[in-house]
Amino acid sequence: MRSNKKNQVKSANIISSKAPFIFVEAYKSLRTNLQFASIGNQYKKIIVTSSVPGEGKSTVAINLAISLVDSGNKVLLIDSDLRKPMIQKYLHLTNVKGGGLTSILANTDKAEQGIYFLSDTGLNVITSGPIPPNPAEILGSKKMEDFVKDLESKFDYIIFDTPPISVVTDAAVLSKLCDGVILVIKQKFASRESAQLAKRNLENVGANIIGCVLNGFKAEQSSKSYAYYHYKKYDYTYK
Repeated sequence: MRSNKKNQVKSANIISSKAPFIFVEAYKSLRTNLQFASIGNQYKKIIVTSSVPGEGKSTVAINLAISLVDSGNKVLLIDSDLRKPMIQKYLHLTNVKGGGLTSILANTDKAEQGIYFLSDTGLNVITSGPIPPNPAEILGSKKMEDFVKDLESKFDYIIFDTPPISVVTDAAVLSKLCDGVILVIKQKFASRESAQLAKRNLENVGANIIGCVLNGFKAEQSSKSYAYYHYKKYDYTYK
C-alpha cells in the first residue's frame, strides 16, 4: 500500500484536530451506535448513501471511517460513486495518478496498487478510478463480488460511498454484497417523498437498512446553534 504524508486532511467538514468538539463527538456517537447495532450481527461492509444529491453522504462516509480508525480498527474507504466521485477531492489526494476501483476491476491495476494509506488519519482509501459508461453493471459484477470477498479478510470495516439511491440503482446493486446500509438525510433539504422513495428502493432489493444519519441537525447548546450529525436506528414514521 502507498503511504503519502502529503495527503493531509484539511477540510473543515472532515474530522481533524481542529474540528469542533461537538462535531467529533457526534461521529463518536455514530460509531458507538454502529458497534452496538453489530452485536449479534456482522456489520462489516457498510454502504453510505443518501436520498438525493447534496446531502453530505461522502463526508459522512469519510468521517465514519476515520472515527472507526480512531477506535483501533483497520478501515478501508471505497469511493463507489462511479458517476460523481468526491472522496479524492475531499481528502486532497493530489498524487493519485489513474488507478482506482474501476482500474482494479478492469485488471489495469493490481488491488494493492489502488489502496492508498493516509498516514495522518490511518485510513486506507480506494478512489473511484476512471468514470465508466456502466457503473451499476460494474458494481454488480462477479469481479466486484470477488474483490469485496478478498478485501473482507484484510480489514475490520469496509465503508462504501455510493450515489444517491433515489437517483440511480448503484447502491441497491451493491447492497447485495454488503452487510448494511446507512441512509443520510439532510435536514430541511430532502423532501419527505424523496426520503420515503429512498427507503422503498432499498427495501425492494432486500437491503439491510441499519440506521439513518440526519445531517445538518441543529441543536441548542449554551444559547448557540451547532450543526452535527445525528444517528438513530432506522424508523421512518412521519407525524
